[in-house]
Amino acid sequence: MEKEKLKRKGNAVRTEKGEIALINEEKQGFRVDETAAAIWQFCDGRSEEEVVDEIASRTGAEKERVKPAVSDVVSKLKSVKLLE
Repeated sequence: MEKEKLKRKGNAVRTEKGEIALINEEKQGFRVDETAAAIWQFCDGRSEEEVVDEIASRTGAEKERVKPAVSDVVSKLKSVKLLE
């Protein structure tokens, strides 16, 4: 069975205060931290597992520690229509 490929939607912007906001196609904005922004950025046709691998590789953290956080962020981004 093929794994679901995640595709980001919307845009990322920096606010005047330097914060990161993700804007969905309905023009709703959501402030996010650097980690959530990175996860969103990596959702460029990769599977969730591939995103976990990328984050673990870049941070040196174990996949088992990264996976729950990535899953949580992916779920939240889907719920506000920033991922499909």
